[in-house]
Amino acid sequence: MAATKQEINFTRLLNRCEVMLADKNNNDGWRIEKYVEALHQQLNDLKKSQCKPPQDTITEYSRKVDLLKGLVQARHMPSAGEKILITDQLPSVPVTDIQAKELHIQAKSKYRQQQKDELLGGKDSGLRHRNKTTEENDIDTILQHHHQMQEKLADELLNLTRNLKDNIKVSGKIVEEDTKKIIESTRLSDTNYSKLKVESDKLEMHTKSCSWWIWIMLGVVMMTFLWMILFMKMFPRR
Repeated sequence: MAATKQEINFTRLLNRCEVMLADKNNNDGWRIEKYVEALHQQLNDLKKSQCKPPQDTITEYSRKVDLLKGLVQARHMPSAGEKILITDQLPSVPVTDIQAKELHIQAKSKYRQQQKDELLGGKDSGLRHRNKTTEENDIDTILQHHHQMQEKLADELLNLTRNLKDNIKVSGKIVEEDTKKIIESTRLSDTNYSKLKVESDKLEMHTKSCSWWIWIMLGVVMMTFLWMILFMKMFPRR
């Protein structure tokens, strides 16, 4: 089904928001926030529309909008830890949606780097005087958490690939079975057509022979009738 004008406007604004969030040099936070609010409103209008897209598409749009809202919310958090907490709780988007997935991963990496800078004694952090052992432990914890997130993403990719492979196998079997049924139906139809043609020829021959016999019987009846009239005229009643 072709996309409506309302859906086209929504996807354009969605792409615009994703581009603005992906731009590292864009500091117009208030503008991004307004765009995301307008995007959320357009999504609600799209859900109420009579010509709304399928439910799967609506669900995918909702995940993207929730992701963008979470990323905008994380930008306003004062500490990197709070930003990481928000980005970790955001809904996951399909791996096939490369742009949204990259936005999510870039935000996580950015905030973890900010947290790392704070732990190493960043300009605005209050942790300059922490001892070396504590800093090393915190860095190891962050790196371990980052490694776990990478493993989780790899597992998601592996599961998605496995599911796609299983779906392709099932679809292949279904198509193969349907093809066999179609071939059998075609073969049966050809056989029935041949039998029907033979029976039709027999019926046509039988009909022709019957018509000849009918004409012959009619001729005999007419001859008998004429003979009776002639006989009655030749031998009238006294």
